Amino acid sequence: MSLAIALTAFCTGIVVVSVLGGIVPLAVMHNHTRLQVYLSFSAGAMLGAAFFHMMPEAVRVGSPETLYWTALGLLALFFLERYFSYHHHEAREPSHPESAIEHLSPIVPQIGAEVGPRHRHARADPHGSGAIRWGPAAVGLAVHSLVGGVALASAVAADFEVGRGAIGVGLGVFIATLIHKPADALTITALMVESGASRRYAHLINLAFALMIPAGVLLFWGGTRGSLSPSPGTWTAAALAFSAGTFLCIALSDLLPELQFHSHDRLLLSVALLLGFGLMAGTALIEPVSHEDQGASTPRHQPSTPGVPPPPRK
Repeated sequence: MSLAIALTAFCTGIVVVSVLGGIVPLAVMHNHTRLQVYLSFSAGAMLGAAFFHMMPEAVRVGSPETLYWTALGLLALFFLERYFSYHHHEAREPSHPESAIEHLSPIVPQIGAEVGPRHRHARADPHGSGAIRWGPAAVGLAVHSLVGGVALASAVAADFEVGRGAIGVGLGVFIATLIHKPADALTITALMVESGASRRYAHLINLAFALMIPAGVLLFWGGTRGSLSPSPGTWTAAALAFSAGTFLCIALSDLLPELQFHSHDRLLLSVALLLGFGLMAGTALIEPVSHEDQGASTPRHQPSTPGVPPPPRK
């Protein structure tokens, strides 16, 4: 299987589940507890993908210093969400303000907004309408989906560079993205329906959002082919590390508010988190050995004999 075929297959799968995820609020109402269990599982998968797949491979392809890009990726997405659109997955029902506040995602609390011992914090629209606007949320989620496409492409490219094909780091990133993407699509279409947008328009926006992953893949591909880009290996390592930082930010933005503001279903949510994390650990354990590591008895970035440089990478 070639690199292009592998990326096409992965992108097709992600687009399909993203579109299906966006259809959910157009057909059924979602439950807070079920959604939080799903988000805990999804966040665990994204954490696992960053720790077990993306960061180790970024170091393998580049160097330990490549992880500086991980910190940059985390901060970049954090400030994007702080000043543009925060990461959330639940919408409030404007016809029942008090009840809706309980079901609003607690991703960013509003000081002083208390509605009970289990759901204490929520944030209304900063312009005073009381509803979260779908436009900024869609753009913010689209940006980190674009980065997700870069993550997928860089992971698959790293696999092919060392002879693992489509079964390796790229597979782990694909699974984590496949699990998480429907939640983002659900958020956008739920907010659109709540704002009174037509279903046809919601479907079009849902499709456009699903295509952000392929767009991110094309962005990475253009970066590796650009005349001013660094060497493909350096670009791949930096993109992987940066994307790992965004995965960490996304996962923590789903997990920490639930930990801080909610006390319900602790065991269930914890089990879901560990299942997602364990899934990525399992895929890392079965990851095939690359041709560069076969028979190697020393770390990749250290010479086998003191004072003798390692052979050049193929």
